[in-house]
Amino acid sequence: MIGKLARGWRRLGLSLQILVGLGLGVLLGLFAGESAAQLQTLADIYIRLMQMTVLPYLITALVLAFGQLEPRQARRLAVLGGLMLLLVWALMALLISLIPLAFPDYVSAAFYSSSLVEPPREFSLAELYFTANPFESLSRNVVPAVVLFSSLFGIAVMRLRDKARLLEPLQVWNEAMVLITRMVIQLTPYGVFCIAAVTAGTMTAQTFLRLEVYFVSFAACALLLAFVILPLLVCAVTPFRYRELLAVSRDALLTAFITQSAFIVLPLLTERVKELLARHERLGDRAESASEVLIPVLYNFPNAGKLLTLLFVPFAAWLAGTPLPAGDYAGLFAAGIPSYFAKAQVALPFLLDLLGLPHDLFMLYIPTTILTGNFDSMVAAMNLFGFALVGAAAMGGFLVLEPARLLRAAAIAALATAATLVLLRVLLAWSVHTGYDLDARALQMQLPADLPVAQVLAETPEGDAGQGPVMQRIAARGTLRVGFEPDNLPFSFFNDAGELVGFDVELALRLATGLGVRAEFVPIDWEAVPAMLARGEIDVMPGIWYRPNWFGKLHLSAPYMQGTVGFAVRDERRHEFASVQDLRRSQGLVIGIPLDRRQVQSSIKRYFGDADVRFELVPFWKPFFEGEYPQLDAFLMPVEHASGWSLLHPDYTVVVPHPHPIRLSTAFGVARDAGELAETINEWIVLAMDTGYVDQSYRYWVLGQGAQDAEPRWSIARDVLGWGVGR
Repeated sequence: MIGKLARGWRRLGLSLQILVGLGLGVLLGLFAGESAAQLQTLADIYIRLMQMTVLPYLITALVLAFGQLEPRQARRLAVLGGLMLLLVWALMALLISLIPLAFPDYVSAAFYSSSLVEPPREFSLAELYFTANPFESLSRNVVPAVVLFSSLFGIAVMRLRDKARLLEPLQVWNEAMVLITRMVIQLTPYGVFCIAAVTAGTMTAQTFLRLEVYFVSFAACALLLAFVILPLLVCAVTPFRYRELLAVSRDALLTAFITQSAFIVLPLLTERVKELLARHERLGDRAESASEVLIPVLYNFPNAGKLLTLLFVPFAAWLAGTPLPAGDYAGLFAAGIPSYFAKAQVALPFLLDLLGLPHDLFMLYIPTTILTGNFDSMVAAMNLFGFALVGAAAMGGFLVLEPARLLRAAAIAALATAATLVLLRVLLAWSVHTGYDLDARALQMQLPADLPVAQVLAETPEGDAGQGPVMQRIAARGTLRVGFEPDNLPFSFFNDAGELVGFDVELALRLATGLGVRAEFVPIDWEAVPAMLARGEIDVMPGIWYRPNWFGKLHLSAPYMQGTVGFAVRDERRHEFASVQDLRRSQGLVIGIPLDRRQVQSSIKRYFGDADVRFELVPFWKPFFEGEYPQLDAFLMPVEHASGWSLLHPDYTVVVPHPHPIRLSTAFGVARDAGELAETINEWIVLAMDTGYVDQSYRYWVLGQGAQDAEPRWSIARDVLGWGVGR
C-alpha cells in the first residue's frame, strides 16, 4: 500500500507535488491555528538548505560565464543588460502609478508608535557593492558585493591566455552545486507544506483585513506581470512560445513563490533557460554564457519583483488618508529605484520620510511580506528568466524584432492592464470595508480585570493639608486622591461605558493598591495643580513633565515614562514639520504651546532656533483639535498625547522633527513637603517596572494593544470542534 502511494506520489511530478504540499499546509494551518507555528523550525531548515549552495554557485558561475567570453561579447552583454533594466524600470513606474487608481476612499489614524522617533534609515551604496574583504561579504550574505567581486574576477580571467586551467575545475565545482540543488529541490513539497501551515495558522484576520487593499492590488499586479506582461515581452522578441515559457519555468516559479525567495532558485532558473535553449537547438556558447551571466548579475539590480514593493508607498499614503499626488510619483521613482539597490526594509522608510508620510506606517510593511513576499519572488523569478532568454537570443543571434509582433504584444498587455484596473476597482469597492472605527475602538478600551473601577469624585474634596503629614492623612482616610485631566487620551479619559480609564489611571490604581488604600480621582485644572497639592485636595498628580515651570512648585517622583516632543498638524501639512532644518528656515508660522512657554522652551530652541515664528499659549490642546484655533499652524506637544487625539480627529497627524528630537520624562507630582510620599512612589515605580506593570500598561494604552482583538487566531480545532477551549 505504501509502495503504491510512493509510486503515485513520484508520478505526480515536482510541480503537482508542490501544489499538493501547499494545499495540505494551508488546511493544516486553518485546522490547527497558532499551534501550526511549531513547524517553523522545519520551514527554516528547508529555507537554509535551499540557500546553502546559492552563493558558492554564484561565485563560480560568474567567473565561468565572464571568463569564457571575449571582451567584445562582454561589452555587448553589458549594454543589453542595461537596456533591459531601463525597460523594466519604465514599465514598473507606469504600472505602480496606475494601480492606486483602483484604491477606494479611506480615512485613517494610528496609535503612537516608537518608529515615529526613530531616525530615518540610511543605506550606503559603497558598503553594499564595494567590499574591502570579499570573505566578510560572503559570511554576511552581502550578495551585491559578492557578485561585483566575482564579476570583476571573471572579467580578469577573460583576458588570461591559459584560463582553461582555472575554468575546467570550476566547471566541475558548479556541476556539483547543481546536483546538490536538485537534491534539495526534491524536498520542496515538504518545505512548502511547513511554510504554508505556519503562514495559514498564524496570520490574523485583523491584519489581513487592514491590509486587504494592498494584498489584493499587489497580487493582481504580480499575476499581471508574471503571466501576461513579462512573458509577452519575451515572446515578442524571441522564437519561444508563451505556453512553453510557462511550462519550462513552472517549477522555478512555484518554488520562488512558496519559499518567498528568488535567490534560492537562481541555479534552477539557469538550468531551465538552458533546457529551453536546447529544445530549440540554440544552446551555443554565447547563448549559454549570456544566461549564466545575466541571471546572477541582474538579480542584484532592482528588478520587477523588487520594485513591485514600491506599491507600498502609494498604499501607505492612501492608508494615511492623504493619497499621493500625481506630481509626487516622479520623485518616488527617481529616489525609489536607486534606493532599491539596498533592501526594501531600508529603502521604504527612506521613501516614506522623503514623501512626508507617517513613519510608523512602515511597521505595517513587515507583516505584509507574509503574503506579498510570495508574489514578488515569483515576479522576480519570471523577470530573471525572461532577461536570460532575451539576452541569450541577442547574444546567439536569434533575436526577433518585428513591428507587428511588438505592437500585438503591447496591445494585449495594455488591454490586460486596463481590465485588471477595472476589476480591481470593482472588487475593492465591493469587498473592502473602509469605514473609520479606530476612534470607537479606542473608546471601548477598559481597565484590567484585576483592578477596581476608578472612583471619580463629582466635586473637589476639602483640603486636609493641616491635619498632619500626607502619608498619615492617606492612611487615615483610606484613600489616595489622584488628580486627572478628563480629556487626556490615552492617559486619562472616559470610555464609552462612562468609566475613567487610561495609562495614568491604571498606574494610579496600582499605586493605591500598593499603598493598601483606594484611589479617588479628582478632576483638575493644570494651572491649579500645585495649589491643589499644597492644600491636600489631591495627594498625587500623574503625568507631570520634567520641565522648569514645575520646578519649585511641587515635588517630582522618578520618571515612569519617557516621551517625545513633536507636533500635531493637519495631514496635508505634515511634510512642513518633519525636518529640524526646514523648521529653522520657516517664516510666519504660528505654533500653539501648552500652559507656559518655559515648559517647552528647550523644544522651541531645538526645533526653531532663531526662526521668525510666533508662539501662542493655549491652556490645553483639545480646542486645537476641535478647530477652535484656526490661526495655529501646528501644536507643539508630546507625540504620545497627539497620537491619542488624532484617533478622535483623523484629519490630524503626528510629526516628530529629525534629527535628534527632544525627549520628555513624565513623573508623579506631589506637594513640596510630601518627601516621604515621593520616596514611597519612587520605590513603587522600581517595583512596577521590574514586574512589568508599567510596560504592560504602556503597550496596552499608548501603543494601542488594548484596541486590538486579543482572541486567539481562529482555527477549526478550537472554534469548530472545541478542542483546547477552557484550558
